[in-house]
Amino acid sequence: CPKQVDTYNAKYPNVSVFKVKRRGIHVRQGDIAHGGYSTAVRAHERFVFPLPAGLPLEQIAPMLCAGITVYSPLVRNNTGPGKRVGIVGIGGLGHFAIQFARALEAEQVVAFSHSTNKEKDARALGATDFVITGNKDFTKGWQGKLDLIICTADVSRGIPLTELMTTLKVHGRLIMVAVPDDKLPALHTFDIMGNGALLGGSHIGSKKEVIDMLELAVKKGVKSWIEVLDMKDAARAVNAVKNNTVKYRHVLRVDL
Repeated sequence: CPKQVDTYNAKYPNVSVFKVKRRGIHVRQGDIAHGGYSTAVRAHERFVFPLPAGLPLEQIAPMLCAGITVYSPLVRNNTGPGKRVGIVGIGGLGHFAIQFARALEAEQVVAFSHSTNKEKDARALGATDFVITGNKDFTKGWQGKLDLIICTADVSRGIPLTELMTTLKVHGRLIMVAVPDDKLPALHTFDIMGNGALLGGSHIGSKKEVIDMLELAVKKGVKSWIEVLDMKDAARAVNAVKNNTVKYRHVLRVDL
């Protein structure tokens, strides 16, 4: 969307004109979006949707960001019966990706992680297979097996992009949903010519996809793995995310 306004810290395309005592007229270009830190929100009905009674608000909140971020590329790339899907990274995004891939009835859901630390969690989330990317020749036996890979890893140096592309079937797709600070690892043309693999990205999802996602979560028991903190502890939550110690999303409870 060329006129996109992100939920947090983005500017709305409006102009506010108001009086400031002893300073005359003040003009402000664009109100700032405060996202979850807002005390109130007014929105057009086109951009809101009903929340299912079967999910508590603290469960729904992470799905409206991380959940739809992975759900959208899964459904847009035809995840379903007979499909084999890989998920790179098991965290705030990846733990949803595994669950939704299974909820969409993918035949096989392969979790890729750099170590064994999260294998137990990955299998509890629904992964049928677990591959350690830190091992040499980790792609052995996986070349040409997967229809789709969703990459949720947010550290570029930890993404073995060339090797992952070889695990895709002919015209398989690797979709980036994470936003690493650094550039992605370099690819040579031959890395994607052999199987005609495609590399793409996805940002968020549509209103219809959000509604469908929440309905599926209720129906199939998809859960947000969360730790709830008061909003006054936001700094603690940020540090936990930075240090990779949260499993797997923090939810801030309004205590203003």
